[in-house]
Amino acid sequence: MTQTTETPVETVEIAEIVEPADLNIPPADEAPAVEPTAPHAATAPIGFELFAPYNENVRLLGSWNAWEPLDMTRDERGVWRLNVELPDGDYEYRFELTSKSYFMEGQTASIGDPKAVEFTLDSRENTIVRVRGGQRVYTTYAWQHDDVPLPGNDQLIIYEMHVRDFSGGPGDITGESKPGRFNDVVAKLDYLAELGINAIELMPINEFPGDYSWGYAQRSIFAVENSYGTPDDLCRLVDEAHRRGIRIIHDAVYNHMEREAPLTKIDYTYWFYGDNPDDGALQFGPKFNYEFHDPVLDVYPAREHVIEAMQAWVDRFHMDGIRFDCTRAIKYFDLLKWFHEVAHTRINFKPFYTIAEHVPQDGAIAAGNGPMDAAWHDNFFRQLSAAIIGVDHHGRQPFDTTALLAVMDGRADGFGGPVNTIHYSENHDEQRTAWLLGSAANTFDDAAFRRLKMGATLLLASPGIPMLWMGQEFAFTAEKSLDPHPLDWSLLQNENNLNLKLHYQAMIHLRRNTPALYSNTFEVVADEPERGVLAFKRWAENGSVAVIAANLKPEYAGEIVLAEAGLEDGVWREMVNGYDVRVEGGVLRDTLAEAECKVYVKQ
Repeated sequence: MTQTTETPVETVEIAEIVEPADLNIPPADEAPAVEPTAPHAATAPIGFELFAPYNENVRLLGSWNAWEPLDMTRDERGVWRLNVELPDGDYEYRFELTSKSYFMEGQTASIGDPKAVEFTLDSRENTIVRVRGGQRVYTTYAWQHDDVPLPGNDQLIIYEMHVRDFSGGPGDITGESKPGRFNDVVAKLDYLAELGINAIELMPINEFPGDYSWGYAQRSIFAVENSYGTPDDLCRLVDEAHRRGIRIIHDAVYNHMEREAPLTKIDYTYWFYGDNPDDGALQFGPKFNYEFHDPVLDVYPAREHVIEAMQAWVDRFHMDGIRFDCTRAIKYFDLLKWFHEVAHTRINFKPFYTIAEHVPQDGAIAAGNGPMDAAWHDNFFRQLSAAIIGVDHHGRQPFDTTALLAVMDGRADGFGGPVNTIHYSENHDEQRTAWLLGSAANTFDDAAFRRLKMGATLLLASPGIPMLWMGQEFAFTAEKSLDPHPLDWSLLQNENNLNLKLHYQAMIHLRRNTPALYSNTFEVVADEPERGVLAFKRWAENGSVAVIAANLKPEYAGEIVLAEAGLEDGVWREMVNGYDVRVEGGVLRDTLAEAECKVYVKQ
């Protein structure tokens, strides 16, 4: 059950914001993190193992003995094992075995360790083992900020990020590090904290082939992508985010893997479907076969591998949530619920959040008995996107106020409530709104920025957990592509782009400091499709009340009269522009300009 907290806090006015300079799997077998020590002559037995129950001729090769093969021994559970005496240091290693996969059966396969935390940069077949103090360690980072309180799920403002493209673009100062690495994200955490972001959803950072990718074709679901940095670098990113009260959400791909992943070469149909049962549009690579059960060992191998990886990411890297990619392809709600429950058991006292990317949407996945805490609210995105760009889009009418109000509250769309819906107007899978305003709506300059500001206000004032796609806050404009598109930070030198960023910053702070705006309440106050005018009310138990009114059309709307909202007489503050409005006889009167959204808060 997700608990909501509503704490009375001082309301922040937008106009006042200015830019400041039942599978019992043990925990991952991780040794305690220790400080690295210099290599010394003393050795200790370091264990290596590989689960390959029906393969033969499994050997270990390592850099410690010039890659001379060492025979391994299989135990009764199908795990090949070998202890090697090693002094402290870092070593490369890999396995060789006789493959049972249909495309290379009987041939010798050379593979990296499917459960290693790090692959080498120069040879994606080799993996790395670190020995410190006579023990195998996965990270040597000393955590500093585990005791910092983190925001609850109901108060999250999520920032979706691609590590490579977040830094290194025009106008960016990246210091001495290679742009597009974990350390470059650390350098911008203060920017995100100032913006008001309190959760970062990292697009997949598991090991993938090559140096640039969105990360959804993974070679390993255990290893950290080495072009982004070391496992210790990732730990530092998470720890530094926690220091600033920012949670980190792991974007996990548990439907499929990349063709050259180690598991595919061991025994393909032991972990994956021989024939992918999905429709062509959902076929992204070797698909985990969660249905396959090994009756000899009484194990579901794909399930066990994925759950152990999930536990390792939470334990080793202190993740605060998991976004499950393409859950429609995974499809089994009982399996997803199992994943959800296993993830939650690892987090002790800390808040944790499981999110499904389930498109086309099915609200049942995040309803009362649904397997996930939350899911992407696709209907909201499509209707809001059309409203922002001002032309028909995704089959939606742009000024259909009734349709937009109908998807504002996820409960009317099958979800459990606001904390169970992820609301967004942009994400990595879709064209950027600023680009669509020009390419689809022929809208530019001030008119475009008015529409972007209106969309930002609606997104951040609606019930649901808001998510921004990186660069959205300053109208980064680029056509969607799988090619590199680093953010153009020089846009912040333009007045319109900077003002949009400041508007996002102010709206985020308003939302975080106004309990009504992160409550589970929602009531339609006005719906005038012919004018493109809508209004809705939100409130909290502590007496916090907010009314949001918007004109979706590019024409001046004139006077609005909100008379059926049960508003308390007295002075209300319009927070976007910073002026007072007096409610008399329960009636609020004001005006709306073209493509304008206002937020009124009772003083």
